[in-house]
Amino acid sequence: MTIDRLIRQTHARVAETQQGVPTYYDRRVIRQEEEHDPAWRARLEHHLADRGEGRFVSWPVRAGVRREGLDPYRRSELPDETLIMSQGTAQPMRWRGGHLFKSVYDFALTTMLLEELRPAGILEIGSGTGTSALWLADLAASIGFPCRIVSLDLQPVEVSHPSVEFVVGDARRIGEVLSSDVLADGPRLVFEDAHVGVAEVLDYVHPRLREGDYLVVEDSVGKTEQLAAFDAAHPGEYAVDTGYTDFFGRNTTSCVDSILRRMA
Repeated sequence: MTIDRLIRQTHARVAETQQGVPTYYDRRVIRQEEEHDPAWRARLEHHLADRGEGRFVSWPVRAGVRREGLDPYRRSELPDETLIMSQGTAQPMRWRGGHLFKSVYDFALTTMLLEELRPAGILEIGSGTGTSALWLADLAASIGFPCRIVSLDLQPVEVSHPSVEFVVGDARRIGEVLSSDVLADGPRLVFEDAHVGVAEVLDYVHPRLREGDYLVVEDSVGKTEQLAAFDAAHPGEYAVDTGYTDFFGRNTTSCVDSILRRMA
């Protein structure tokens, strides 16, 4: 696709499906008709190239991209200074009185993922204060689907929810502490956010996931080695869902190239 065609499609989409209301990005695309801004033209060309790869892209292809305009460590369009402030500058955002350590981007992306997937079961590795599990349960209820949530952490939490089972145990010995039916019902969604036992967690969930299920690895820039080994062990079985990782721009998320859909 060319930028001229992108401009035409943007005009049509705004008029036909957005009731004439453009997003900020739509306005910037349309302005290219008159301004021909070289910096934005280069950015749009990158966006078009990314979209040309399709929604589901293999992890090695994504992880291997290095280009101008991307943070070399996070492979992201999001400047590190902006990411630093995306969880709040005075304090983290709060949910049910507890701290919810989500960036504003992941807050939105997780909501979108639950709306589309409507998982029957969610497994969260790393409960923290328990607030994120409460938030996931509340999201599922507000969207309108039943969902069983199991949240594992080495330390007990002080909160409760009728849809959440909090389990105390070591992620490095995950198979010893979780019941065999923890992911019995699908669709399934797994969040790895414990930062310990990453390889063990990935190995545990793989045989329990089916095509169409999702595996989300949080703060993944420090887990590249484990992700590479996991992908090598299961070639072609998982793909990065760029519909989420790139929704706000390439890898504008804490889950850098790690919102993974099971493909086979």
